[in-house]
Amino acid sequence: MSKVLGLDISSTTVGWAIIDADKSGYTLVEHGHIRPPNSTKGSLTFRASKYYDDLLVFLKDKNPDFVAIEAYANKFPRGKSTARTIIVLSFFNELSSLGCLKTLGFEPNKYAVTTIRASLSRLFNSKIVSKDDTFEIIKNNVKGFSVKKNRVGKISKQSYDEADAVAVALAFYFKEIKEKNIS
Repeated sequence: MSKVLGLDISSTTVGWAIIDADKSGYTLVEHGHIRPPNSTKGSLTFRASKYYDDLLVFLKDKNPDFVAIEAYANKFPRGKSTARTIIVLSFFNELSSLGCLKTLGFEPNKYAVTTIRASLSRLFNSKIVSKDDTFEIIKNNVKGFSVKKNRVGKISKQSYDEADAVAVALAFYFKEIKEKNIS
């Protein structure tokens, strides 16, 4: 069994999920999120430094065999993101990769959003074309995934980030363990 950590990285909430997996299947072990300080708490440098410190502790504690993240450069359709958004997300994404390298001794596997959705589509025999489709598939098909509600009773933003982290971990499972028999 391999312990796989999936990360859905942003500068506001980093969703994470851990699965145990081998060629015969996977089990969702746990999922949650890390909240970097928001922009009202300080500069980008301050926020990134605090996140990096928290990430290193988290990685040491969880000690996964593999880490998978979404490849950020592939997810910005023209006109949908500002240069600032792309820069900040790229910064947090690379900071996460650096944390993996420094703490665990390896860089994470990176998957384009299209690869993640295609892997889930094949894994669950269902066409997945959007972030909402991804959430529904994870919510309805992954045993152990729990949806959290916010103060007004709606699905919390963090639940979507956590579902995306599960999706990233499952993409690793599908691409690397199921297809390539790495374990």
